[in-house]
Amino acid sequence: MLNAPETLETATTQCGRVPETAPHGQRISDSPFGLVCDLAHTNPFSLSYATPNAPVLAAFGGDRLHACTLEGSWDLGRAVAENTDALFRSIRRLNSKKALEQWEDVTFQFGHRSFLFAGKTQITGFASTPMEAERLVTEFNKTYLKPPAHSGGDFCLIEQNPFGSIGCQTVTLPLNTILSAEAFCLHYGSGSGEWHQDFIGRLRATNHGLSIFEGRPGTGKTFYLRHLTGVLKESHRFYFIPTSTMGVLTKPDFIGFWTDEHRIHPDRKFVVILEDSEAALMTRGADNREQVSAILNISDGMLADFLSLQIICTINCSAADIDPALLRPGRLLCHRVFGRLDYPQAARLAERLGRKLPQAPDYSLAEVFAEHGTVETSRPRIGFAA
Repeated sequence: MLNAPETLETATTQCGRVPETAPHGQRISDSPFGLVCDLAHTNPFSLSYATPNAPVLAAFGGDRLHACTLEGSWDLGRAVAENTDALFRSIRRLNSKKALEQWEDVTFQFGHRSFLFAGKTQITGFASTPMEAERLVTEFNKTYLKPPAHSGGDFCLIEQNPFGSIGCQTVTLPLNTILSAEAFCLHYGSGSGEWHQDFIGRLRATNHGLSIFEGRPGTGKTFYLRHLTGVLKESHRFYFIPTSTMGVLTKPDFIGFWTDEHRIHPDRKFVVILEDSEAALMTRGADNREQVSAILNISDGMLADFLSLQIICTINCSAADIDPALLRPGRLLCHRVFGRLDYPQAARLAERLGRKLPQAPDYSLAEVFAEHGTVETSRPRIGFAA
């Protein structure tokens, strides 16, 4: 039960006072009734840092109202079971086939002016003082935080909804996508470990730049990106833009999206992955001029200083075919060619996997794992989220 005031010193929170404004820009204190609430303007069931719902506004009126928010993942089912009397509003999703339930949003009221909202990835406390708002959040976090699952890295899949706004969903990768130093060298050959350490050193030392991974399908570009997200998961956030969504690079909302992400994650560096991006990188023409210009602007120059984005592009063509401006020294952080493994190297990797490869001049990484021959048409493609 949430009762005793405690402080969790290790929690990282963002605290601030909620602006005393009503919907449509009218100040609460300017209202003749002391409170303006437009239920059509906001979801009356859920809360957020910027738009607390009607019961919270009703409880505080024009008086002091402070919020404190924290990202994470919590056991909402246990929180509801142990605080039934304090449960004020909730949204629950049922799965009739498996008889499972999932709490989407829950709001607890622990006192007249003491509210806590808990969603899938964020909790927010509302109180009369910043200290009390922080206490609500840190105490809930200490009691109901889920232990971290053993997993590899993760990435945020950027998507554009039908209304045009830009959002993202987090995709978690399995633990086996992080390779040991020995396994890494078996996958990528002699000297690959030294190159990898040099590359992650550059990602840690710089805030923006462009990296190009070149190689035929199946040579391990995507496999390496999965490994990279796991190695840098404590210091970097990775964002994946599918080929079909590449148009978001030229959207005005794109800048606002990154502004919000930097505000939420001020201690992380951002890496944007553009997979199979040949069309966006080719010498500028009528069909890709805007996308090439967007990549140039966000990888170098004044906009790059503001956005602070590392960009990694994978291509199946030769780098000689892409726009020369992208290869300019100072903009290009890294150009890596992922090649096929010669037979001795491929045979060593296959032996580690408990397999034996037939004699052939060389193998792609995908062919070694798939136990297929070297016929080009039978080589499976490794997708980023597969």
